[in-house]
Amino acid sequence: MSEPPITTQPNAMAFDRASFAGGIRSALPLAVPPIPFGLVLGFLINQSPAVDNLAGWSASWIVFAGSSQLAAVELIDDGASALVVIFTVFLINSRHLMYSAAMNPRFDGAPRWTRLVGSYLLTDQVFAIADTRPKSQPLGTRMWHYLGSGVVFFVVWQVAVGTGLALGNVIPESWSLTFSVPLLFGGLMVLSIKDSPGVIAAVVAGVIALFGRDLPQGLGLLVAIIVGVAAGAFAESLLKNGNDSNDHAAGGQETA
Repeated sequence: MSEPPITTQPNAMAFDRASFAGGIRSALPLAVPPIPFGLVLGFLINQSPAVDNLAGWSASWIVFAGSSQLAAVELIDDGASALVVIFTVFLINSRHLMYSAAMNPRFDGAPRWTRLVGSYLLTDQVFAIADTRPKSQPLGTRMWHYLGSGVVFFVVWQVAVGTGLALGNVIPESWSLTFSVPLLFGGLMVLSIKDSPGVIAAVVAGVIALFGRDLPQGLGLLVAIIVGVAAGAFAESLLKNGNDSNDHAAGGQETA
């Protein structure tokens, strides 16, 4: 039986300072790991021969997706076509479709502006925080907590990337950061791993990206993402079928 839509009362979405502050407090511990990644991404944008500093930094708040932003910078530097860049970014960010679908029942009935802002602020960490909030809490309480946590990650990411971009001017050219691209991308992907299929997808994608590094037009990264996603989906399917078989066997033993 599906849950009834959540309804709101007048002023139910009035600013809730306590819930907003609670979201900030919940986000602070998880906001530390993205800082070094944002700094290195800023360095890479500064040293990029093909990406303008302003355009690279603007992507931080226009797209607000670290792993896809990194992939786009690397692909553009490798001379990839616009189609390859766009398709790669879409694949990397496709997990947010699942996040949004999972969040929809939680915030059904919220004002349109909060849903628009909330979808923009949705990240792996924000989803993880929101998914732990009790559904029994009032809609306004959960929504303002969500927005508070989202603002933290938005501000931290913009400051980190901007700082790295600014400091890139004082880093000697001999300090090449090319090696950090796969390290940074791998780190961002590790932060989003939640289960065994995620581990399999990350390992498969990492291996293919390593061996496909020299493919033209940045196709190595695109192929790695596609095969990694396929490997993760296949692993998840096997795991689900195995669990269903075990449940069926256990049910048969109980009725025997």
